[in-house]
Parts: sequence; C-alpha cells; structure tokens
Amino acid sequence: MTIKEWLLRNILWVLVALVVINFLIVYWGTVNLGIYGGRDSVLGWNLLGRKKLPLAERTTTAAGSEAAIPGKGASSVSSTNLILTCSDDDLASAFASVRPAVVNITADKTTPRRGGPSLAGTVAFDDPSIQFVEEASLGSGIIVDRRGYIVTNAHVVASAVNIKVVTFGFERTVHPAVIIRKDMENDIAILKIEPDSPMPAAVLGDSDMIKVADRVLTVGAPFGLEQTVTAGIISDDSRNLVIDGATYQDMIQTDAAINRGNSGGPLINVSGEVIGINTAIYAPTGVFAGVGFVIPINRVKPIVKETVR
Repeated sequence: MTIKEWLLRNILWVLVALVVINFLIVYWGTVNLGIYGGRDSVLGWNLLGRKKLPLAERTTTAAGSEAAIPGKGASSVSSTNLILTCSDDDLASAFASVRPAVVNITADKTTPRRGGPSLAGTVAFDDPSIQFVEEASLGSGIIVDRRGYIVTNAHVVASAVNIKVVTFGFERTVHPAVIIRKDMENDIAILKIEPDSPMPAAVLGDSDMIKVADRVLTVGAPFGLEQTVTAGIISDDSRNLVIDGATYQDMIQTDAAINRGNSGGPLINVSGEVIGINTAIYAPTGVFAGVGFVIPINRVKPIVKETVR
C-alpha cells in the first residue's frame, strides 16, 4: 500500500491528530509564555513546573497587568491600600503647630565681635551681617516656656545690645529681652521676655529618635525675612565640627535651607516637635549650599531644665 492510499483511507485520523497537536502547541504557549492572557493548569502548576499563585496573592500594576507578590496576602499590597507616610498636609500641620513659638531676635545696635566668618571652604555660624546696623536682625529663637523663656544660639546674642524679641502668637509684637544664660561651650543662650499673657511654647521632641532621611522643616528669619519655613531631610545624625576653634560633636546635618538669620531657630519633625537648634552652615560660595548643621535638642534640654524654674 502506498503512502497516498494510506492517507486517503485514514484522512480523518490524520486531521484529528493535526488538530490535537496544534491545540497542545497553542496551550503550552498560552500557559508558559503568557500569550493571549491564558491561565495556568488546573492542578496549580504550569508546564514548566512553576507553581501558580492564588488570586489573593496578585496585585495590579499601574499599567493594569497582574503582578505576583510572592509570600504576600491580599491585604498586604495593592493599588488601593498604599498610603503616603508624609504628605504636604503633614508638613503644613507641623509648621502651623510650631509657628507661634518661633521668634525673631533683633538689636538696636551691636559691636562686631570679629571681621566676619571665612566662608572659603569652612563651616561658619550663619550670622546675619558682618557690618551691624541699627535695628539689625540677629537671628531666630524658639519659645520653650509659656512665661517667656526663649532658646537661641549664644553666638546670636554674644555682642548684642538692647535685645528685642519679635513674637507672632496672636499678632506681631516686639518685647525687650534679657539674657539669663549664655553657654558658649554648647552655643546655647536663654532669653527672657515679660509677656502680658502666657506665650505659645513649642514641644521639644527626642533627637535620639531621628533617622537619616527623615523629613524636617526649619523655621526662622533668614536675612530678616520673618517666619520663613524651608523643608528638607536629615542628611546625617552625627557630625563632628570645628567652628571658630571650638569643637561641636554629634551635630545633625540637614539639607533644609539654613541662611544668615536662621541661627537659633528650630529644626522640627513632621509631628511639629523641635528636634534641634539651627546653628551653622557650610557655605564655600557665601550662600547656602545644601549643608546645614543643627544642635540636637537633647543637648539643649538639660540647659533649659537648669535655667527655667
């Protein structure tokens, strides 16, 4: 019997065999290569031996396709239950909570204490001006007690005469201030004003709890621009610096903008808690370059506790 005669007698079986072979090829491509959006085998394994994931362990990508999440349940990740850990509303709320406690520090006149910081590749205090003038804005501060106690940097008021503090609780008010403590070693000073009513005091946080890359805000009066807020992150939580011959250990580094006049103002976390006092900048060009340094608030708390009674 010739091949032609055999094919004519068994044509039906030949066609059936071709259909079955074609079906198997298409099915294999569908399951293992994802063609036509096909599903895996009934037993839960595809033809290459890979176990398929139950529907509860799948999520949807931005493009609308399914993405497997090994080892995760339906409640772990999805496009509907992802939330931001820090939103713009959080930052606005943090600023609003601390804003009334941030003050601007001015003086009628001062005596220059040096020829000005050298900014060529060194770390320097962010002083407002080398040539002091009438009604000069010296820096910033933070109210830490409702009776009118204010924390700032010692270098802000070191050579100041007739110090005044501008508060912003209910309205802009200028108060005469006196220095009741000046700790040059830690660069911390505490001022006292006599308010007519209790002042809004800031909440002092725990600087030991900060982490690198945490979101932070600075508030102060750079260049005399009162109540200016800037945002950034914690760049490092333990920098050792030498400023004007003095060593400052375990300083917080931030990229939140700190400029001349920000000294003594607060660095706050997203909860509105003060975690540090803005102190110095690295400014080889004379302006902020994204590197600021802050005294951790946990170093300030003992000084406040000893002084404010």
